[in-house]
Amino acid sequence: MTLSFASLGVDQRIIAGLNSQGITDPLPIQAVTLKDAILGKDICGKADTGSGKTLAFGIALLQQNEQGQPRHPRSLVVVPTRELAVQVRDVLASVAGPRQVRVSVAYGGVSIETQIKALKRGVDILVGTPGRLIDLVNRRALSLSRITSVVLDEADRMADMGFMPQIEEILDQTYSERQTMLFSATLDRDVDRLIKRYMTDPVRHEVISEPEDAPKITQYFLSVEERSKVEAVSSLAQGAERALIFVKTKRSADQLADMMMDFGIRASAMHGDLRQSARNRVLERFSKGSIKVLVATDVAARGLDVTGLDLVVHFDLPEDHKAYIHRSGRTARGGAVGVVVTLLSPRSGREVQYLQKALGVSVPIYSVDPSDSRLGLLVKASQTNEIIEFEDLLEIHSKASVRPKSGSAGFSRNSRGYSRDGARSFSSGSSSQRRNGSASTSYREESTGSKSRERRDSFANAREFGSESSSRSSYSKPRRRTYAR
Repeated sequence: MTLSFASLGVDQRIIAGLNSQGITDPLPIQAVTLKDAILGKDICGKADTGSGKTLAFGIALLQQNEQGQPRHPRSLVVVPTRELAVQVRDVLASVAGPRQVRVSVAYGGVSIETQIKALKRGVDILVGTPGRLIDLVNRRALSLSRITSVVLDEADRMADMGFMPQIEEILDQTYSERQTMLFSATLDRDVDRLIKRYMTDPVRHEVISEPEDAPKITQYFLSVEERSKVEAVSSLAQGAERALIFVKTKRSADQLADMMMDFGIRASAMHGDLRQSARNRVLERFSKGSIKVLVATDVAARGLDVTGLDLVVHFDLPEDHKAYIHRSGRTARGGAVGVVVTLLSPRSGREVQYLQKALGVSVPIYSVDPSDSRLGLLVKASQTNEIIEFEDLLEIHSKASVRPKSGSAGFSRNSRGYSRDGARSFSSGSSSQRRNGSASTSYREESTGSKSRERRDSFANAREFGSESSSRSSYSKPRRRTYAR
């Protein structure tokens, strides 16, 4: 029997708010947790990023809502990043329906005075990052003593970011008989210690996506000469609807975004040095499509949910396999397909071997020359239901380009998915839906004037790139690898 929100005990006014957003049926994580959450039980939810857990706890908070008093909210949601805080606030506000629920956010990078004023007026549900919450408490602008419901969202990520001391300090100040709901992709180590110390007889729910329902991510590991990486990534971005490129440093993000503009690609950088208002403007432009490429440090690895983001590029290798998963999970969301490309120098083979071993995957590494037009076809090829050999990309693109432009650039896709036996899964997927009807994109070689060449060489030198030889490398024969959650 198919469950409905009504059968799970959801208030009709909230159901009306859900319907207004086009949400009619509960997702798996919502179906298994909502009834217990509404009853006020402690919940441990294990689910991937983007699986719908915001509404799994959000509906319960809205339904149980008690009116907060000045400086004394009644419900608290703790999240790892500013972007996720805004996202959770927006989701709760959108489905509150006619209920008068005051939802506010608290995070760094913006004026704390605005947040203090909101707390003085009274907030029912407060969504915040650990550092800013502690700051507000220390300023006596926020009291947690009347908090009756606490949600720890993406607890594993907060543990990885070193927020455990702040989370414990926050929980120690809340009402002892509170309800605690914890959602995480993993429930081990630091997360398990939180469960044992701060939760009472928690009900555990775990949702494992079926392979046929899970988003599909095709991974490529490309070996490129250091000085050719900028040209290679521009070729990749030309064939994508929207691309997210990850680098290690703020300076690299600014420089690479500028060079994408030199290639005629609308790009912008996002990193911790930007004011929150500027970051919000960049994300809005990226979401609306006025920016094609976003070059970011790992600040964007969590909380970013953009429809039509079909390409993620690891321009710089991630710190570890967890960072790889968090970065890569920005694509292939909402049942869509996506491509993840890791660019590595010929000297990085050992690091990549360690990375793949930690991920539990074995993906071929092959050498590329940035002038090869097949780089611009990787994203479009990922939309077909065939297992694509790299050498076949040009032929497939040629056939697809003469078909009627419907669906995904003339490519068809059936319900079958492809997964590698024993592969460890990504965290990906959300309620976002991929836009259909994007036209197929041909690769166009850019003429590089002296200004662009000078900037690329300067970027290579600043990053201490390796060999500057530009000899052409032969292609090996890679296999398409698609990994389901």
